[in-house]
Amino acid sequence: MTLALGTVLESRYRIDALLGQGGMGAVYRARDLRFSAVQKIIAVKEMNNGAPDPRLRRLGIQSFEREANILASLSHPAIPKIFDYFTEDLRSYLVEEFIEGDTLEDLLEERRHPFEPEEVVQWAIDVCDVLAYLHNNKPPVIFRDVKPGNLMLRTDGRLMVIDVGIAKVFEYGQRGTMIGTEGYSPPEQYKGEASPVADIYAMGATLHHMLTRRDPRLEPPFSFAERPVRASNPGVSQELETIVTTALRYNPDERFPSAEALQDALLTVARTTGVLSKISMPSTDRSSTTIKPLWTFKCEDEIRGSAVFENGVVYIGSYDNNLDAVNAGNGQFIWKYPANGGIVGRPVLSDGNLYFGSEDNSLY
Repeated sequence: MTLALGTVLESRYRIDALLGQGGMGAVYRARDLRFSAVQKIIAVKEMNNGAPDPRLRRLGIQSFEREANILASLSHPAIPKIFDYFTEDLRSYLVEEFIEGDTLEDLLEERRHPFEPEEVVQWAIDVCDVLAYLHNNKPPVIFRDVKPGNLMLRTDGRLMVIDVGIAKVFEYGQRGTMIGTEGYSPPEQYKGEASPVADIYAMGATLHHMLTRRDPRLEPPFSFAERPVRASNPGVSQELETIVTTALRYNPDERFPSAEALQDALLTVARTTGVLSKISMPSTDRSSTTIKPLWTFKCEDEIRGSAVFENGVVYIGSYDNNLDAVNAGNGQFIWKYPANGGIVGRPVLSDGNLYFGSEDNSLY
């Protein structure tokens, strides 16, 4: 059952409206009551944990909290920010940035014809930028649910990739339950397997839907080869159709090997067809970046939190249970302080003291 309007979670988040509901839970528009002078609107995503075995429920909560920490560490302008997470009874919640706009699925349903190719290429380049960021994260994150309904066009025209909260951390050889949307998910995902090229397939299905206006959820599974893009939309170039076909290969090894490779193919088509002059590049375009690392400091395990800087020193915690102090000028090690658990939060500096929390339930 959905939450009643007016419900206050954590003595802080008041539920104002139901935005959507599915098998995994619901999404609400809410207000953060801690901001009394302004209306701080946020999105609250609810996920059900209905495992009958108490041990499995505990494992589910631990998995949720571990994943929430990973999602909170993501920083990309096209991914909504994660502000908070918590669990109450059999439900876990993510508190996210609220995005005002319409999904590409809603916009496509309002039209009687497909999107223009230059629009689709623009959006696809933007989404590839997000997928490349997720796949190159340490550890890699597989979205698993790329579709027009998870791509939102903001009121200012920016494209946002929403519902990243169901993404899973990728572990090689890991199998699990199928997560995604029928019609967009690749064959291997139905077996509980996922890798970066699974998102490539879903991206191809999304492109096919937007260019033809034929919903893959209403068609036989994996039948895109029977419905060529240009048969429904002759205005699409042969080159763009080839990209869609390659992304939708049944065999994962025959698809584009990465989001960067798919983005490069889209840019090549945009140049050869003249579409490039009609679109704007994402601000994180790899071809124009001039930012290069001055130094690298290697921790002994994953870094899940943010660093803090003061007086020429960078302080950062990691899953190796240590808080490290590093010289900001040259990356040289200064000292480390050991806790008894992983450090996933951002340290706090105040009046010459350094505070941080650890998974050993201690505040240092």
